[in-house]
Amino acid sequence: MDGYPSGAHDRLTLRFLDPDLEREFQAEMAATNGPQLRVGAAVAVGLWLLAALIIPTAMVIDRGVVTLICVGMAAANVLGVIATRWATTLDRQQLIGCALNGLAGLAVLGLIEVSGTTDRYAAPALLLIAIFAFVVIRLRFVFALVAAGTYLVGYIFVLTTGPTRGTALDIFLVGGSILAGLAATNLLERGARDVFAQRRLIEEQGAELAEAHATSERLLVNVLPESVAVRLKSGETTIADAYEDATVLFADLVGFTPLASSLSPAETVRLLDRLFTAFDALAARHGLEKIKTIGDAYMVVGGLPERSDDHPARVVAMGLDMLEAVSAISREMGQPLDLRIGVHTGPVVAGVIGTTKFSYDLWGDTVNVASRLESQGLAGAVQMSQATWLRSGEVSAELRGPIELKGRGTLDVYVARRPGD
Repeated sequence: MDGYPSGAHDRLTLRFLDPDLEREFQAEMAATNGPQLRVGAAVAVGLWLLAALIIPTAMVIDRGVVTLICVGMAAANVLGVIATRWATTLDRQQLIGCALNGLAGLAVLGLIEVSGTTDRYAAPALLLIAIFAFVVIRLRFVFALVAAGTYLVGYIFVLTTGPTRGTALDIFLVGGSILAGLAATNLLERGARDVFAQRRLIEEQGAELAEAHATSERLLVNVLPESVAVRLKSGETTIADAYEDATVLFADLVGFTPLASSLSPAETVRLLDRLFTAFDALAARHGLEKIKTIGDAYMVVGGLPERSDDHPARVVAMGLDMLEAVSAISREMGQPLDLRIGVHTGPVVAGVIGTTKFSYDLWGDTVNVASRLESQGLAGAVQMSQATWLRSGEVSAELRGPIELKGRGTLDVYVARRPGD
């Protein structure tokens, strides 16, 4: 809030020091103040017209003067009702109310002075006008101070021009009543502003909490598959699922270690970020689940957590697209880049490990075979097991032959390359 404490305001005017907060407060108050001011002005029209009829019957006074003042004030309030339709801001509404209330006080004093009945009617008449200021049209403190101050000074002037024994007491009672009303108005406005400022602060904190929650939700979905994240949030503490059929892909940059030694740390990170961002987009396009990155290695899986039948074809298609992406990025960044990719299809176990920096991971022989197919693969090619190739659809691949995999023995493997290679 522009460096000001929440709710800090000017001691006299009570306006918020933060102009944005003051603008919001005025906009909210204007929505209710306008109708309230119109009702008060409309009631004042009726009272002034009644006064034009009643005053001549209760006082010895020139009827023409009474009619002129009372009808004139009624007309002024009619104009006030009309003007409030135009006054869309709180300050304009309050200025209209202040002018009408101040004029009403001066009009009453004029009638009292003309009639010569100062002692009897001045005090209750002025207190009625003050009640309108404090209660009916609800002037804000500064405007109420101006309006009430105007007719209080006028009242003191009228009484002191022809003082009597009770003049001092009349001034004390009327002045004390008006000052008490002003004090109450000050306290009410302070309270309204404090409540408004606290509500805005709570709303801002709520918005910040909502944004923080949304951010944590986005981060959680980025770390975990959405369905797994939902289960974790619902209270599951152990998430481990067996899948009889899934396709795992490992990809690794060829010759990355010597390449990284020739680049600065920032350049290395920028290169990997460019590659993995492209791979993430491909995973989303093919409907696959990214599992993790380890250094320059990238792991993705198809067929989980949402089960499907066509995951081998989609994983192989992504592998070929990854080769195309690396070729394009190599030309773009002027660096010699190529991938080895290994793919295998079979059963896996998937679950969440860890309690703080938790991650979604895969285990099983299928994962090990895919990793070894990658490490013993060919640069610029997708090396896949026969189990994957038989379900990869129309992909064009050549039999590389049986190769020896550590801990697994010999395995028939197939190789798919970029078109044109």
